[in-house]
Amino acid sequence: MKRILTPLALIGVTACSPGIPSLGNNMPADPMEQSAPTPQPTLLTAKERLVRGIEDNGCALTTENVSDVLTDATISQQELLSLTPQLEAEGRVEVSGSGAIRVLSDRCI
Repeated sequence: MKRILTPLALIGVTACSPGIPSLGNNMPADPMEQSAPTPQPTLLTAKERLVRGIEDNGCALTTENVSDVLTDATISQQELLSLTPQLEAEGRVEVSGSGAIRVLSDRCI
């Protein structure tokens, strides 16, 4: 008896329903629509990081701010010693007699 009533009950329920709902009406036309790619950060060389670190710390590297500049530039003291002559040869920094290094850039006049 249950076998007969179960299908009849299902038929009765579906007869009273408005039909199969249309699924996906709230979906975008292209669910895989691609947004603009996220720009990748620009990777700076050690020289560029050093110049930026000096610029961000008053445009001069002195004994008072050397640790801040090295931290900002993420370079070691050994790298500083090898990069300074290269930057000086390129005309991007000048070294004073006291050992201070001054950046020559449009940000530091």
